[in-house]
Amino acid sequence: MRFAFLSATPPSVEEGSGTYVATAALERGLTALGHEVQVIAPTARSGLLGFTAHRFRFNRRLTSGSVAGADVVIGFDMDGYRLAGGSAAPFVTYILGQLADEAQFERGLVAATMRMQARAERASARRASRVITVSEYSRRRISDLYSLAPDRIAVVPPAFDVARWRAALAGSAPRTDGRPTVLCVARMYRRKNLAALVRAAGALRERVPEVRLSIVGDGPERGRLEALVRKLELGDHVTLAGQVPFGTLVEEYAGCDVFCLPSLQEGFGLVFLEAMAAGKPVVGCSGTAVEELITDGVNGLLVPPSDDAALAGALHRLLTDEAARRAMGEANRAEVERFAPETVARRFVSALPTERTERETT
Repeated sequence: MRFAFLSATPPSVEEGSGTYVATAALERGLTALGHEVQVIAPTARSGLLGFTAHRFRFNRRLTSGSVAGADVVIGFDMDGYRLAGGSAAPFVTYILGQLADEAQFERGLVAATMRMQARAERASARRASRVITVSEYSRRRISDLYSLAPDRIAVVPPAFDVARWRAALAGSAPRTDGRPTVLCVARMYRRKNLAALVRAAGALRERVPEVRLSIVGDGPERGRLEALVRKLELGDHVTLAGQVPFGTLVEEYAGCDVFCLPSLQEGFGLVFLEAMAAGKPVVGCSGTAVEELITDGVNGLLVPPSDDAALAGALHRLLTDEAARRAMGEANRAEVERFAPETVARRFVSALPTERTERETT
């Protein structure tokens, strides 16, 4: 089978884009199964507003000739919305991050650009032969916000290159400072709730004096987070590392004791799989797709959203209980195997539209 992938995110693993990482891993999985994949993507990306404009320009330039010869066309998120319902081959919208849901948690320019993209994503989803998304949480949100019947939406989690991460982790240098360390990897958006994590670090300082929080990533909330770190006098305890190369990212995972991302909205969260591959326990918030990855008390801890005390308590529990950390980490190493590229690619192919679904959507 010949696939055409449409994605406005350029090919740059070092950039750490979740969309690109998932796209590349699915491509590897499908190729390993004997399929052909053509990835149609730009070669560069700019800042937030620039990326939004760039994304629409990329989509306006797509034509039916762009995907000629494909048996199935896959548009990631909003990409390919102008071809949805009009290409010769079946068109599938694969929603990795549901834009309308994400926009509800943002403010200002970030929210405005997300709403613009969400309108295109909605059009793509409603015209597509099939919609696939990454979690039951996302399926519910797509059904509600894009007015789609749930049975038109299949769930296939993102592919994750477990072997690549295992190899990189095996070659990483061990941390030697001995400080109890919490790691967070995230784009700095409001919905990621990173201010709550910084406040939790402040509370933990009283109980775990050597605690260290490392936040890897950048984004529109960075200035507010820097101000909060200064206000709470956490300069010795909180590091805002910004974007880092892949090798440094791997070392951050290998050297932490606990991974935490207390998102208020999370459609899946590839960073949780990265932490799981590293054998780390995870702390996240209930009410999001994280509940589909983490079983409370088995491979991590779940806390109520917007409960700073519960977040600090969960981190304290894991930082001070080595046996629990070890058991949860081993559970995660086993759990992450089900997201390997070939395993996910098989599920993806089985979710593609059949002749019957093609007739029902025309």
